[in-house]
Amino acid sequence: MDRLKAALESLDMAIDQLDAALDRREGRRIAERDELARALEAARAAEAEAKGVADTVSARLDTAIGRLQTVLED
Repeated sequence: MDRLKAALESLDMAIDQLDAALDRREGRRIAERDELARALEAARAAEAEAKGVADTVSARLDTAIGRLQTVLED
């Protein structure tokens, strides 16, 4: 009976260790997912800003080209 009790206690400890390991793993997974979500949001914001700058530059270049064509035609 003592051997059975010792085996059950060992099994309980092993199960507790597995539960703890799974909890840590899940915590890391959640933290990684949150970090990736933040990085994605930052990348989207940077892309939107870059697109705005590109649109502004494009419009200015179009204006400059138009002016140069006007000057060259005269």
